[in-house]
Amino acid sequence: MPKKAIVIGGSIAGLLTARVLSDFFEDVVLIEKDKYVEGGKIRNGTPQAHHIHVLLAKGREIFQDFFPELEKDLIKKGANKIDFLNDIRYRLPSGWAPRFNSGIVTFACTRTLLENTIRHQIQKIPKIKIEQGEQITSFVLEKPNKISLKTKDGKEIHGDLIVDCTGRNTKSPSWLEDIGFPKPKETKINSFVRYSTRRYIPSQKDRKWKMLVILNKPISNPRLGGIYPIEGGKWLVGLYSIGNEYPPTDDDGFLEFTKHLESMELYDALKDAVPDSKIHGYQVQGSRKYHYEEMPRWPENFIVLGDAVAIFNPYYGQGITSAALGAETLGDMLKNDEVKNDFTRKFQKRLSMTISLPWTLGTSEDLRWPTTVGKRPNMITRMVQNHAQKVLLISPKSMLAAKSFQQMMHMIRSPAIIFHPLILLHMIVNNVKK
Repeated sequence: MPKKAIVIGGSIAGLLTARVLSDFFEDVVLIEKDKYVEGGKIRNGTPQAHHIHVLLAKGREIFQDFFPELEKDLIKKGANKIDFLNDIRYRLPSGWAPRFNSGIVTFACTRTLLENTIRHQIQKIPKIKIEQGEQITSFVLEKPNKISLKTKDGKEIHGDLIVDCTGRNTKSPSWLEDIGFPKPKETKINSFVRYSTRRYIPSQKDRKWKMLVILNKPISNPRLGGIYPIEGGKWLVGLYSIGNEYPPTDDDGFLEFTKHLESMELYDALKDAVPDSKIHGYQVQGSRKYHYEEMPRWPENFIVLGDAVAIFNPYYGQGITSAALGAETLGDMLKNDEVKNDFTRKFQKRLSMTISLPWTLGTSEDLRWPTTVGKRPNMITRMVQNHAQKVLLISPKSMLAAKSFQQMMHMIRSPAIIFHPLILLHMIVNNVKK
């Protein structure tokens, strides 16, 4: 068993990675530059925690495997169990999705509660040591082809395996370049997503849903809105736009924006709700992927995963689940291969394949908008994208189409599911009726 693993970054990706590594290393050190905070307070390094963070059904499955007690703990603290078709009032571009028990289940809560609860599970594992307030400032090249870490105070930290989970602000590309490695290639797709979020106390009015989602309508209406249930019986209300529409951060503008969604239902729900926070705005710099799998040289003891590899459009809720998929991939590889024999290079190639589905699903949808900047998909991807859109549009008239589309988006089934013969038949019948 290798002796020591180092994880840089103590956010959700780092916590999941530390959990996986504890099964294969004698010691795991998790280095976080911030100090963790309790009581629902938001950590300095996670300004986006004010906003909605959806855990897809595939992510929930992985979390259950890593932490059997996690969901029970979250529900006890006020998280909400959600069936993504039965419990959600879901407005699609062509109408309301059917409501039925789909089995596509996850839980809803604030990102802060999720991160803190995972950390509490991690702290029960004796092999894992968390070092807070420790800042890494550079890499040091060790012969023949390994790296170590240098801290702000000049200390060097060595590990048999070092993992970068520092997120969207990763410094690995420049730090690797500083010690003689080539700069990784990047792919960027910028759909100019902006969003505004506010916490509300809902009225006592009896509603037939736990969560409300009103999708945008390509390409005529770029506005999207949602009500997301969190702990304490409260709501996070998120307003999103793509392209040149900016969700306001003032009281009147925030409410006015909801009137221009594809349904007035969100506006009607907010009329009786009480604001419980200020309005937080956020601008995403687009989807970005580093192609570490194509690097001609790569350190023998270093890997990267989570947002440090790929950042996704938050519209689709793929970030946390993609980080979980990366940690799961790492665990699967460690079961079959020790940290040798070009392991780290193999991992980056395997990870690239693992996250290719969420990347393609998200960016293909972004590229439907003429305002999006980035390389257009190839013909096969466009064909799948166009078919997926047709499946989405017939979902109000087909429970099978609605369920299959959600299974694909939640990554519990491959895109092949939306080519089911009965769905194709539903599409033909729907076209005939037109």
